Amino acid sequence: MEFREIKNLRKEKKITLAELGEKTGYSASFLSQIERGTNRPSLEALRKIADALDVTVASLLANEAPQVIQENETTEHGYKVIRNSSGTIYNPWQANSTYYDTLFNLPVHTNNMVISKIYIDAQSSSSGRKIAHNLCEINYVIKGEATIELQDETLILHEGDAIFLEAYTQHNIINATDDGLMLFTLQF
Repeated sequence: MEFREIKNLRKEKKITLAELGEKTGYSASFLSQIERGTNRPSLEALRKIADALDVTVASLLANEAPQVIQENETTEHGYKVIRNSSGTIYNPWQANSTYYDTLFNLPVHTNNMVISKIYIDAQSSSSGRKIAHNLCEINYVIKGEATIELQDETLILHEGDAIFLEAYTQHNIINATDDGLMLFTLQF
């Protein structure tokens, strides 16, 4: 998988590979390999790159997934319809058992808004450890039971429960059950 969106955003923000490397702690060579698709980044690497570019990880990945909405569906009518059979489920980390279905990714003022369904396999987690990123996040449990690991607290969410996380809040979403977990996630 190539990450053309990283290169596009980097060029748009007039950031060189060396400058992005300074912000992320990765070499310009490694970042170039990610952009060209010759090296597969870890989730942590994508998070650092996304933070350095002031976007979400999902927004970097959404542009690599099939497009759900055509431009002409929104300009004339002022709305978007996202069909259930959009076919945008993807898992860029083959060893990870978390799958993302980005419903749509919209610019909101100067930030991005990303709406996704997240599927987490039994006895797995969203990132393997607590992480924080630069956007607020709302997670709504559609199916299953989510264990939300925060900095100093662990919460259990059941179907129909939701949690709002401020930007830069350390968190990990865990599926500690033997059944699948599905969440609706809004990052903004």
